[in-house]
Amino acid sequence: MMLDFGKLDAYIAGVALKRISQVECEERYSNQHELNGVKEMRKLFGTTKKIYPTRFMRLEDDEEKSGESYGDMTWYDAREAHPTRTEYRFYYQKNVAIERAGPEDVLGIILKKDGHVLFVTAPKGSQAEAELFELFGSALGASFSVVDFEEKGTTLTFAKRMILEALGIESVAQDAKDYLGFIEKKLGSLSFPNTKTFSGLAREAFGDTRGLSADERLIYWWNTEETMFKQLENVEIESRLKTGFHDVDDFLTFSQFVRQRRSSRAGSALENHLSEIFETEGVMHSRGKKTEGNKKPDFIFPSIEKYHEAGFPMERLAMLGVKTTCKDRWRQVLAEADKIPLKHLFTLQPKISSNQLDEMSGANVRLVIPSELQESYCCDIKRKMLSLEDFLLYVKHL
Repeated sequence: MMLDFGKLDAYIAGVALKRISQVECEERYSNQHELNGVKEMRKLFGTTKKIYPTRFMRLEDDEEKSGESYGDMTWYDAREAHPTRTEYRFYYQKNVAIERAGPEDVLGIILKKDGHVLFVTAPKGSQAEAELFELFGSALGASFSVVDFEEKGTTLTFAKRMILEALGIESVAQDAKDYLGFIEKKLGSLSFPNTKTFSGLAREAFGDTRGLSADERLIYWWNTEETMFKQLENVEIESRLKTGFHDVDDFLTFSQFVRQRRSSRAGSALENHLSEIFETEGVMHSRGKKTEGNKKPDFIFPSIEKYHEAGFPMERLAMLGVKTTCKDRWRQVLAEADKIPLKHLFTLQPKISSNQLDEMSGANVRLVIPSELQESYCCDIKRKMLSLEDFLLYVKHL
């Protein structure tokens, strides 16, 4: 059963998007830290002065160049004292999102349902921009265009959920089971096992997969494990909050641990479920074995032994790198498995720019993306990638 994550308006009330002008991002032209609103923004932000807690985010394809900071933004009428005129503006503090932005970059002011705001910028033509367009649309100009999601009723697809996660907004399945009893029964406690065990529990909890394609199984297992993980994590966090923290450093250390575990678990879970699919499909493979030096591709087909066997035909070898999101990190697969010129890369990246896809194609990298995620791409781009079912046929043919 596919979990129902509802509509986008369960998490976001609306968004205002525009292209950044030179005067808004370069201090030599202006340091007022203000953005002019448009009439349509009043429905989202009201007509009275209000201060919004804000998370400022700079999104880059090179994740090391991304950044975030926290502060406030003030929505107010600069002509409040005038008897007939109004001029609504946002005043914001100095922040990483605008400091790293350039003219024509995309800017989004996202009003969350909890009343907090995300102030997001991304480079023009980047994957990060493409993701924002997938979530919010791409009709941009010098003035804000406004989308009210309570009116639009946008369904929260898997692709949109992945983008929300990148923005720090966690989606929750409306019809998710309570898995805590199942976990405690199987493990004897409500504590995290190793990632392989947890992935196996998720597959067992999901149940019968007869009649499902490999792409469907992968997505269903991923959704189930993610839901189970969040439920178990909530138990741990609530327990720690009751215990309390010694000081700020103790709190920050725990927060960093939670974030790092989420990231590492996601990658391991994806590999665990892919390995299970290869096993059940009778596809010979080796996982995490050395090819040259300390290089360890995620998967080698048919085996690492055949890879190192003298005289084994190179054209019968294949490799698969696995990354939940690739962005600029896709280049890492280029240095893996020297004998195999064509690199395959499996990812759950919900949107990839045309420029990035062209660069991948030029580097002889072919993407493997679940069929459900491919729905967010146009036909011309989809022809350049494989579904998981396609990839299984490819390695079986070898």
